Amino acid sequence: MYWHWYLLGTAALMTSGVGACGGVAVRTGWLLPWLRRRTLRPELWGYGAMLGSAGLLLQMAYGAVDELDNSQTIGTAVFVTSVLLLVAGAWFQLLATRERVDG
Repeated sequence: MYWHWYLLGTAALMTSGVGACGGVAVRTGWLLPWLRRRTLRPELWGYGAMLGSAGLLLQMAYGAVDELDNSQTIGTAVFVTSVLLLVAGAWFQLLATRERVDG
């Protein structure tokens, strides 16, 4: 059963890397080379990457270390919060690829 922790650690490390790339995009405006052509607003893309990685890390952390004896209420709250973070991150990344519309 130890292989579960190796997989979880690898996934958490990769997800944290995405969050770090988002932080760099917010701070400096730098993007990975394959994202530069279609991303028009790198700061917004960075916020989306950080939100999405926070949602994934929240879900992984709660699923791996459930010290509250499978509390149904807290489990549902964590699930809903992580899904909302993922959806908000995806929405921000989608908006980052579109032209700015000032009405």
